[in-house]
Amino acid sequence: MDDAAFLEREFELDGCSLPVRFYMPFKAPGGEFQCRYSVGWPEREVRRYACGLDGVQALMLAMRTVHTDLVESNAYKGGRLTWCEQADLDLPPTWGGGSLYDAPPQPDGDAPTGPA
Repeated sequence: MDDAAFLEREFELDGCSLPVRFYMPFKAPGGEFQCRYSVGWPEREVRRYACGLDGVQALMLAMRTVHTDLVESNAYKGGRLTWCEQADLDLPPTWGGGSLYDAPPQPDGDAPTGPA
């Protein structure tokens, strides 16, 4: 098992970095896939894992669990935990749908035209 992070995202917490690392999913002896992850809180590092039927599901469930843990934290609820200076942490289940993905407003007269 490799201890190098497969993916990493750094959130902002009180002006400092809050690193979250996901490790390569692997097939466990029981047949399920596991994806380990860690959250580097200032007071301690939390290490856990999520299981899935395949590596993709294990990774998605790990990301979803991290999202839940972060948004339920006092730091997030207090507005002290952000990503790209926004409350949208861009992790499943909300990724791809937040304000980070909204198209900027078009100046008058530059609005796209299409079939009516």
